[in-house]
Amino acid sequence: MGVRGLTTFIETNAEAYLKPFELHDTPLVIDGDSLCAQLFSRTNQKTTPFGGHYDAYFRLVVDFFDMLRACRIVPYVLLDGGYESRKIATVRERMKQKVHSIAQLSLESTRYTMPLMLREVFVDAVRAAGVSLMRCAFEADDEVAILARKLDCPVMSYDSDFYIHNVRYIPFVTLTHKIYRKVTDPSGDNFEIGIVDRTKAGTRHEVKFLAQCGDERLIRGAESVTYDYLDCCLYTIENLIGPNERLGREMIPLFAVLLGNDYIERKVLEGFYRSIKSGRSNRKIGQQQRRIRVVLKWLQNQTLQSAIRTIVNQIRATNRNQIYRQMLTAMRGYNVEECVSFEFFGFRPEQPSIDGPLTDAEVERNIVDGLGEVEEASEQHSCPSDVASGEEDLNEESDEEDQDEDAVSTNDDDDDDDDEQQSDSDEQESPGPWRNRYTDHRWPTWFRELYREVRTPRFVADLYHSRLCINSPQMEDIGKPNSNTISYPILHLIFALLSSQHPGPTRTSFRYITRKQRKPGVRYQTFEDIQLPDGLHFSPEDPSRNIAFIKHLFRECGVTEWEDLFDRAQHLPANMALYFLAIIYWAKNCGEVNVAHVQALIVCVLQLQIVDRCLKNRNRDVDLFHKQHKQLLDERKERKPAKPAVAVATKSFSRTIYQQLTGGVPRTELIQAYSALIRHFSVDEKLHRKNTHIDRSTVHTMAEFQSVCFNLYALNSLLGPPFDSLRMHELYNSLFVYNVHETIKSRTDPCEYVRGTLFRDSAGLYEAFTCMVAFVVRYVPELNERKRGAVRQAKTKSSSAAIAGGRKGGKKVNPPPANDWQAEEQPSDGDGEEFVDVNNKFSQLLLAGV
Repeated sequence: MGVRGLTTFIETNAEAYLKPFELHDTPLVIDGDSLCAQLFSRTNQKTTPFGGHYDAYFRLVVDFFDMLRACRIVPYVLLDGGYESRKIATVRERMKQKVHSIAQLSLESTRYTMPLMLREVFVDAVRAAGVSLMRCAFEADDEVAILARKLDCPVMSYDSDFYIHNVRYIPFVTLTHKIYRKVTDPSGDNFEIGIVDRTKAGTRHEVKFLAQCGDERLIRGAESVTYDYLDCCLYTIENLIGPNERLGREMIPLFAVLLGNDYIERKVLEGFYRSIKSGRSNRKIGQQQRRIRVVLKWLQNQTLQSAIRTIVNQIRATNRNQIYRQMLTAMRGYNVEECVSFEFFGFRPEQPSIDGPLTDAEVERNIVDGLGEVEEASEQHSCPSDVASGEEDLNEESDEEDQDEDAVSTNDDDDDDDDEQQSDSDEQESPGPWRNRYTDHRWPTWFRELYREVRTPRFVADLYHSRLCINSPQMEDIGKPNSNTISYPILHLIFALLSSQHPGPTRTSFRYITRKQRKPGVRYQTFEDIQLPDGLHFSPEDPSRNIAFIKHLFRECGVTEWEDLFDRAQHLPANMALYFLAIIYWAKNCGEVNVAHVQALIVCVLQLQIVDRCLKNRNRDVDLFHKQHKQLLDERKERKPAKPAVAVATKSFSRTIYQQLTGGVPRTELIQAYSALIRHFSVDEKLHRKNTHIDRSTVHTMAEFQSVCFNLYALNSLLGPPFDSLRMHELYNSLFVYNVHETIKSRTDPCEYVRGTLFRDSAGLYEAFTCMVAFVVRYVPELNERKRGAVRQAKTKSSSAAIAGGRKGGKKVNPPPANDWQAEEQPSDGDGEEFVDVNNKFSQLLLAGV
C-alpha cells in the first residue's frame, strides 16, 4: 500500500527510529513481493538482466535463504495476489513510468525493468530452498502483519506500511548480507565477533574474527555461547510513539491516512492541510517531510474522536460522509485480525479463543461505536489553537511531488464483480466503513487452493475476480504492438475457462490494460464475447482431459501435424516438453522468428541444462575462467574440431535420445565448450558505446517468446497440469540468447558455426543441438524460408559494395573472422565473490552495533 514519504522520514532520522539488531534463532515473516524486487535490484549490480537473467537471479534467491538457515531463522513468505480497485490508478502510473524507461531500449533501462517471469522464478527458488510460502488472495500487507504478531517474530520488507502496523519491522536495506559469528559469556558483557567466510566449499566455514570486548577467559569459558546472526536494524511502533506516549496507538492508522495512502487521495484533504501551518522550517527539507513532522505534532494533542471531527469539518459538506467512510475503511484495514496463513502454515492456537478473531462487521462496529456520531455542522472550524497563523501552508507542493501522487484515484470500482458492485450500492448510505469485497471466500475450492499454494501466476485472480488483465510491458519495441499480442488466444482461453467456473452470471468480456503503440502511454481495451470453444469443457475434477485445451491452441494456430506433435511431446524430457511447445507456438505465430532465433534458444538450453551442471562454480568471469583452466584450454587449441560419430538425421528428439547424447559427455569436453560459450553471458562492448543501441527487432521477438512462455505456464497450471511447469532459470537467459543470436544470425551456415566454434569439442552436444532444432523445424517448416533479419541484408549489401570497390581499385575488404567477438570485453563480477553493499544508508549504525 505505502504511506507517502514515511520511509524517507524514518531513514532521515534513522538514529531515533531504527535500532541495531542481531537476527537469529527466530521465525521471520517475509513480504515476498518486496523481497523479490529487492533481490532483483541486487542482481542488477552484478549483471544486466536484459529481460530475463533468470539463472543468476535464482541462485541469488537460494543463497539468501541459505544465509537465513545458517542463522537458524525459519522464514515464512507471503505474496501479494490480485489488485484491488484502489490500486489500479497507482499501477497505471507505474506502467507509464516503465514504458517511458524502455522507450529508448538503452542498456541502462534493462537494469530496472522487471522480467516477465521473475516472480515465477522467485517462487521456484523459494521452494528449492525448502521455505514455506503462500499467496494471499489480494494485498498481503495485513496478512503479513497479523501472522508476525501471532508468531511473535519480526517482519522483513521494504514497505512503509510496516512502520504503521504494530509489528517488529526489519527494513530490507538495513540487512547486511554477511553472517557474523558471536562468542559471548552468559552475561553478554564479554564477547568476540567475526565474519563467516561462506565462499569456501563444505559445511565448516572459516571465521575471521574482527573485534573483541571484555575478558578473553570468560569469552572462551565453559559456559560461553556461540551463535551466527545477521546484522540489521529493527523498528517497532514504540519507536514512533515514544516512551512518553507522544502518539497513542489508536492514532497510528489515522496518521497514515493523513499522509496519504491508497485508501484516500491526499488532495481531498487540502482543506485540512491549509488549516495546519508548518511553522518556520528549513527549506532544504522536502514538503512531505515537513508535513509528516507537523501532522505528527498535531495528533499528539488530539483524541481519535476530536481529530476525525476536525478533519471531516475541514472538508466540503457534500464530501464529508464519503471521506468519513474512507477514513473508517482505512482504520478497519489496520485493525482486522483474521489470519488465513496461520493455519495454512500448519500452526494451531494452543488455547483457542471461545470468541475467535473479530469478524469484519465486529471490527467496523467497534470503530464506529468508539468514534460516536460525526458532527454535522456545516461551518468550517477555525485552525487549531496551537498553530500560529501566517506560517507556511502545508498544502503547497513542488511539481516533482505532485505529478505522480495526485494522479492516484481511490474510487475506481469499475473492475469489481457485478454482484459486489450491487452490494456496495446497497450499503451506500450506511455510516460505517465500506466492506472488504476483495476476498477469496466465494472462489471455488480448487482455484482457492491452487492460488494459495502459488501454483499459478497472480494475474489469474484479476481475471477471475475483477475481469481485468494488466499487461506489464517488457523490454520491447514500443513502435510495435505490445509483445503480449501473440498470446491473446491463450489469454482468452484462460479467461473463458475461469469464467466457466464463476458462480455468478455468465461473463464474456474483460478489460485489458496495456501500453500504447509508438508513443509512451497506457491504454484500455475490452475483449468481448470470450467463451469456451465448442466441444471443450473444463473439468477441475478430471485434469486428464484438460490437455484438449492446449491441443486446441495448436490446431487453431495452423500446426498441421498437431496430433503427432502431442504424441511426441509425451516422450520429451519432462522439464522441456512445455518449453518446446512454447517455441513451436511462438515460431508459428510470429513471422519475425527465423531458425537463428530457435538455434540460440536451444544453445541456451544446453548451456544451462548440461554445461552448467558440470561446473563447481558457475563463474561468468571470462578472464578468471580461462586462468583457472589454462592448461586444459591450451590443449584444446591444438586439437581439431570433433566430428559427429553418428548421422544426426537418424536421431529424433526424445527423452531417451537426449539422455544418450548428453549423459555421457566428459567433464573436460563441457569445460572446453564453456570456454566458447562463457562470453555470451557478458555485455558486448559495442552496446556501451554512446550511439549504439540494442537491436529492437531481436529484443521484441524474444519478448514475444517470453509472453508465450508466461501465458502457457498460466494455462497449464490451471489445467491440472498436463505438463511439468516451466522452470525458466534452467532454460532461458535473455542476454545469452541475445548474444548467441546476434553472433550466428549473419553466418552463411549457422549450424556449421555452432559445430565448428561453440561445440567444436563435443560431438554429443552438437548432435543434441541438431536433433532439437530439427524437432522444431518439423512442425514449423517455414522457419527455413524466413530471412535472418536486417543484419544479413546489410552484410550482403556491404559485400557487394566491397566487390565493386575492388574492381575500381579500392582497398580490399576482408570478410570478418568466424569468431569475431570483442576480445577486450570487460569481464563480469565472479559469482563466488561476496557482495558488499556500499549503498547501505545505515552502515554506520550497523557498525556501531558491532
